[in-house]
Amino acid sequence: MSPAEESIDDSAVAEPPPARRSGQLRIGWIMPEFIRELPVDATDMEAVAESLYALATDLMPEHSADDQFRFALGIGAQLEAMADANVIYAGMCFLEVEGRPTASTIVVSQIEHDSEDEASALRTTRELLEHKHPDDDFQTVELPCGPALTRVGGSGFVMAAETSPTGREELISQSEIQVFVPLPDTAEMLIFELASPSPEGWELHSELFAEILKTIDWGTDQEIEDYRTMRQGASAAVEPEDGVKQELYWHSSRLMDAVALQGSMGGGDIASLTCAECWAKGLRSACSARHSWYIGELTSGDLTGALPRVVESFASQGWRTDDEITGERVGLRAGDEAPERSVGHTLTASVDTGAGRFTAEVTSPCTRASAPADSLFG
Repeated sequence: MSPAEESIDDSAVAEPPPARRSGQLRIGWIMPEFIRELPVDATDMEAVAESLYALATDLMPEHSADDQFRFALGIGAQLEAMADANVIYAGMCFLEVEGRPTASTIVVSQIEHDSEDEASALRTTRELLEHKHPDDDFQTVELPCGPALTRVGGSGFVMAAETSPTGREELISQSEIQVFVPLPDTAEMLIFELASPSPEGWELHSELFAEILKTIDWGTDQEIEDYRTMRQGASAAVEPEDGVKQELYWHSSRLMDAVALQGSMGGGDIASLTCAECWAKGLRSACSARHSWYIGELTSGDLTGALPRVVESFASQGWRTDDEITGERVGLRAGDEAPERSVGHTLTASVDTGAGRFTAEVTSPCTRASAPADSLFG
């Protein structure tokens, strides 16, 4: 999966309150690879035309050149409106439901507000929207990144005659979800919007949209630097789910059987953590967990064959060694050929003959990357 990341320069916000942070707020969210991004931030018209041509020919290979041109023209006509609406990301999603194609668009825009804090920004936004859309459904929800306001309703747009397959203007009705996400300690708000004209695919597209919203995360440059150390200590306070713990205990038990050592046990803590790949994308919430333990009071003779036994046992079950194997350490990762419950798990084992200790760490898969095989996130 590839992240969609944006940077917002808070210094550009007009006269922010003194309590609001300065610097850049690094914002990220994760989009499935099959969502086709539109060139909303492109400034070169030739590059925009090439991008739209590639999109039209790729999505409509069996259609005529005229149909492809109308499709590209219709998308291009929306880009100007998106720029006026401060859209910072737009993508098109095509999913097949019971053998029939369905489509939706996902748009993210950035606006300013003049409320004192996030809570008041949500209250004011809700009041305005309820007045404008009295028949729609509104809810305040808690996303992993913080509080947000959702609006579920309908909308419509006019398809111009030159882009319509009938050659006439047409009013297109569609279902719509808007999610308003205030950015912490700023005068900024993001609006995530899902719209689909395909009633038969609405449930599937909205489920996908909900999963995308769960991946929103942020932090300032300074916070990222300061938070790196702080997060390591704070992560233990985030309790992993029971199912994650059970899987870690199960794999640790298999590792204990493989190493076949008799000594005093220590450690045994399970801590939540942010995996390296998510951290590199700017995501800070916990996405994995690690079980750390050791066996002490061992002799050098006890430890001599410990790591080879681990490698032999786990390699026979489809685990692969990493590139950091030494005489004192080994790392293994469960690849696709491993049993399903092991896929995505990693382990490291090391020996310290001087201290007479065998140390192990078993880590669960990233919850953002390790989705079920039939997941839309793949």
